[in-house]
Amino acid sequence: MGDRRSAVPGLAPRLLAIAEEIMQNGFQDIVYDIGADHARLPIHLVKNGICAGAVATDVSEKSLERARNNVEAHGLSERIELRCGDGFSAIPDYMPGKILIIAGIGGNNLCDIVRGGYDRAIAAGALILQPMNSQEKLRGWLWRNMFRIGREVIVCEGGRVYSIFSCRFNGAPIIYNDYELYAGMNVIYKSQEDYKRFLRFVRLKIKNRLDGLAASALQFYADKIETDKLHAVMAEIEKRL
Repeated sequence: MGDRRSAVPGLAPRLLAIAEEIMQNGFQDIVYDIGADHARLPIHLVKNGICAGAVATDVSEKSLERARNNVEAHGLSERIELRCGDGFSAIPDYMPGKILIIAGIGGNNLCDIVRGGYDRAIAAGALILQPMNSQEKLRGWLWRNMFRIGREVIVCEGGRVYSIFSCRFNGAPIIYNDYELYAGMNVIYKSQEDYKRFLRFVRLKIKNRLDGLAASALQFYADKIETDKLHAVMAEIEKRL
């Protein structure tokens, strides 16, 4: 991506990848970044002409103060509006058809945030989500609640592997299998090695879950069903590694 040369200093690869996903949708007059923290991503988007302006929110006043300092330092106070609030409560005036970003938050919290603003989430031109954990729970929730993940981009950053979901409301639940729940659909990656790192990351998560089930003092029928499913997913992963 050519605008990497103009990237905001310290912008992480996963945030650059989110910017690339927004570019897939063409120029935006405004984007909404829920939980923007330091606001480096909105700054990057505006500075590089990916969008004309942004609304950046965060539940933390301290984070917003840091964001305000960054926005002012780049001379973008008139183009990036900062708001304090939790989830969708900070954007009651959200305009349908615009891009919504929620990144750097746990998968369970992401489910809660999207559920809390479901009426606005289904109206989004694109919903860009980047969970820090519990990716399988987020995938399942999205698919059951009629969001299609059109692209799942894998980003390797340091010793971690991240997934970025580009979603749109589909109008009907998405049919998926156990392997897709853990390893995704429509997965995009830059190299075969990145994809293998992703699969190894998924395999480790499943192994940890299996170890937890095996160590449980009480064994339930549901645990046996889950164990069998996880072993089947592990076997499929091994085929692809």
